[in-house]
Amino acid sequence: MRQSEGAREGLSMVSTFLTYETVNRNYKASLDRVKNDAATAREAQYYQENIGKVKTVDEFVDDYRLYSYAMKAYGLEDMTYATAFMKKVLDSDLTDDNSFANKLADQKYRDFAAAFKFSTTDTAIVQTSTQIDGVIGAYQDEIDKTNEETASANAYYKATISTVKTVDDLLDNSRLRDYALKAYGVDSPYWSKDFLTKVLTSDVDDPASFVNQLTTPDRRNYQAMARAYNFNAAGALDGGDAAQTTDQTAETMFAYTSTVPGRTTPALAALNKDYYEAKIGTITSVDELVNDSRMFDYVRNAYGLQDVTLRSTLKNILTSDLSDPANYATTMGGAKYEKVAAAFNFNTDGTIKGTGGAQTTTQRAETSAGYLVGYDDRQQQTDDDLYSYYRRTISTVESIDDLEGTAKLYNFVLAAFGFDGATRKKDIEKALTSELSDPASFAAANKDKRFEALAGAFNFDEDGNMDAPSLAQSQANLQQVAKDYVVRKTRFGNEDEKEKATEEASYYTKTMQSITSRDQFLKDSRLTGIMLESFGLDPKDVSADFLKQVMTSDLSDPDSFANQQADHRFAEMASMYNFTEEGGIAPKEPGVQDEHGRLTTEYLYLQESLEDETGAGSVGAQLALYFQRMFPSVNTAFDILGDKALLEVFRTAYQLPAEMSSMDIDKQSALVEKYMDFEELQDPEELQKFITRFAAMYDLQNDTGSDPLVSLFSRSASSISADTLLSIAQLKNS
Repeated sequence: MRQSEGAREGLSMVSTFLTYETVNRNYKASLDRVKNDAATAREAQYYQENIGKVKTVDEFVDDYRLYSYAMKAYGLEDMTYATAFMKKVLDSDLTDDNSFANKLADQKYRDFAAAFKFSTTDTAIVQTSTQIDGVIGAYQDEIDKTNEETASANAYYKATISTVKTVDDLLDNSRLRDYALKAYGVDSPYWSKDFLTKVLTSDVDDPASFVNQLTTPDRRNYQAMARAYNFNAAGALDGGDAAQTTDQTAETMFAYTSTVPGRTTPALAALNKDYYEAKIGTITSVDELVNDSRMFDYVRNAYGLQDVTLRSTLKNILTSDLSDPANYATTMGGAKYEKVAAAFNFNTDGTIKGTGGAQTTTQRAETSAGYLVGYDDRQQQTDDDLYSYYRRTISTVESIDDLEGTAKLYNFVLAAFGFDGATRKKDIEKALTSELSDPASFAAANKDKRFEALAGAFNFDEDGNMDAPSLAQSQANLQQVAKDYVVRKTRFGNEDEKEKATEEASYYTKTMQSITSRDQFLKDSRLTGIMLESFGLDPKDVSADFLKQVMTSDLSDPDSFANQQADHRFAEMASMYNFTEEGGIAPKEPGVQDEHGRLTTEYLYLQESLEDETGAGSVGAQLALYFQRMFPSVNTAFDILGDKALLEVFRTAYQLPAEMSSMDIDKQSALVEKYMDFEELQDPEELQKFITRFAAMYDLQNDTGSDPLVSLFSRSASSISADTLLSIAQLKNS
């Protein structure tokens, strides 16, 4: 008996929706079933085993099994025959808006090109901006380290020298001995205790003494050292004497602190302050002040008088009569010089005014406060100039030879990592060409961790030429995450989010260059939040523990945590990062496709295969699965109009005729926007409602006996006119 029209429609609807729902209810299980199919498994295995051997586009397209596998994965199976066309796609530079793939309307071509590294190899660069900042930061750290070491050495010497009773006490204490040798510039590796004993027990006032009979070029240094200590001829101290008087200790500490660090340190500033404040009360004339080099420099630095280089100039300023409008300080430059004159109490003839001394307590405190602020202004300017030089010059370096050939640059790098000119260049070269992921490499295996830090700061290959940096993400994947994040934040015309999204993307691209471990990455919730949102995931729904399990998963193990998730985005996300099992940075992966590209290609192939298998029984269900998969990346009406299967789902759901494809493209776009709320349909519940509607409308319009929509998935058919496709392409490229 013939069924009623309503009954037939009901069965037809159940057939389409039930087929879709059967596959979709446990989508992962459906994919696993396809994955375990013998033929599918063979193709996947062949792809995995051979894609790493490919070096060129020609090799790729000439291996039909590899090429056709990838083409099917990206929904381009109907274009497999067009090898010349696809070579142009694969050779496209996706960073160039005018490249071949970027000028095509269909996003599938760009996705296909992005899955391989035929034209998007990481850029070779000696240092990234983060690495440059790191070297400058290391140099500053060395300055801080020098300051701390100097202060520590001074404190130890000052506290310990008073315990010295004999020359042996001094020479047998390595810290005291080395301090004294360096202070007086006699830090020679050839000294002997006997020699130094003779020096320190010499009577400098006796022309016939040992130290005065020396003929070495550094005789004056030894004489100064002998004069700094009070040992008698027997190497002991006469009654009541100390190894050094307070003044001698201060002079030794000044000698050490002003020469050994090689720069003006806070420790030197403290010594100069002590000296100045002790001496200013004894000054009886302006000449005594300006003729004392330490006092002269102290006043200049305290008041920013770096332009005052002559003692006579400072003398004229200090003896200015500010009650006379034509005084020297006022006519020389005004307020700055008047302030200096007012800080001292000199008459115009250089004598002291009254009985209060050269400075009152308040004036002295003001001068010292100014000195402690400005003592290193010139040094800081020198450092800033050096940093600017480094940033400017390192960009011209392309090899280790270039680096070593520029002495100023090379010495800066050595100093930044605590090396000096005595360090062997061969060792520096071995470090710079070390692969840190190899524990046996020179830098990684060396006990001196300075070499490891040096190696990590530069990107040289084994031949000493600049190379692409080893980062937590490839440059392409890094840029892709940032781009996807901005797109998802602004895709539906949310201009308010655009500036914030761009700022976050910039933070991501910059900060990821400084990430050196998985733990460091996971601790930065701002980075992980951007990553999750770039994949359409809400960070609030993903706990830190869950994310850690995802990011530590072995993606080659089908039973790993990430691979067991129903949502494949987690595994795809983990594959975008280059972390080792231990959590460090993995070496750059050779070949034309990285792990992320392979995993994505294999997953897309399974999805295409599942949809094809479903389509053998119900093209309506195949369309529904395809629409569900593709819609999250749909942003505009043109994304619908440019994809014949998506367009068919839209037309069917709203019972629109095929002739709509002959309309003006703007009218077609307006029609799509009238019916579809793209933002609302990003909600999985709303999307399911739409797919349910489509299934019902599909079965109303199609007889189960034959299905003309099979042509939607064949190469020869297209429900979109050539004029429409051309219009879409022109709109996209305009």
